[in-house]
Formats: sequence, C-alpha cells, structure tokens
Amino acid sequence: MIIDDLDGHAEAGSIDRAALVPGMYLGWCVSLQLLSAPFEAAHGREILRMRYRELTPAAFSLKPAHGRLTDDVLSQQGCRFAEQHYADYRASVVPKLYDAKDDWDTYDSIAPALTKAYYAFAEGGHQPAQSGRHWWQKWRS
Repeated sequence: MIIDDLDGHAEAGSIDRAALVPGMYLGWCVSLQLLSAPFEAAHGREILRMRYRELTPAAFSLKPAHGRLTDDVLSQQGCRFAEQHYADYRASVVPKLYDAKDDWDTYDSIAPALTKAYYAFAEGGHQPAQSGRHWWQKWRS
C-alpha cells in the first residue's frame, strides 16, 4: 500500500521539494526505529548515514525509497501509526515544507510534534496528565 509518493506532491514544483514531505516523515521513522526489518536489511548503509545525519531526509527518501513511502518500508507499528496520523502530518506540514530546505534544522522543527503524537498513540491515545507529571509521579504531592 502506498502511503505517500512524489506524484502526490506535483504542486511542490520539483522532485527535491516533493520529496520533503515523505522524506521528513521517513527520516523521523528512522529515528524512532519504525522501519521494517527487510527494508533495514536492504538499506542498512543509508539508514546509518541518516542516523549520523550525513544524508538529508529528502535525499534518503529519494535514494533507498525512490520517493515512495509504502507499508513495506515501515514496521507494523509504523504502519499503524501512519494509518492514523499521516494524513494529519501531511496536512500540517505541506504549506511549510514546500518552501523549506532539506536540512536537519527543518527536520528538527517538525520531529517534536510527530514524536508527541506517536507517544500518545503508543500509550493508547491517552493524553499526558494535566499537571504535566508523568504517570509514575502522580503519587508525589
């Protein structure tokens, strides 16, 4: 199943700009280890270069993933998260990313929101306590 690809970003104006939206997401999936085992086995070198920030997210998306984000690239957990949240991610970042640079500053500006959404998803959709405390700190006064 195709989650996103370059064809869905024709309005970006170029292949490099079109690769930013799926590329930033895929880069985030690398960081949270949400890739499938076969994809990791086939593209270990590029994944390592991403983790060391030697390869930018859009470049990574174009090289091993050929500009496509598909269910065979992601782990089961990654696919479940993408099913529930990718449309929201795409809607929120498209206006920003088409004019952004393919660099780690751009990635660092969007990754915290994805990570927050992922941890809420991983915890069963529960939102953090209003007090700002973690669950294990509730007993403290």
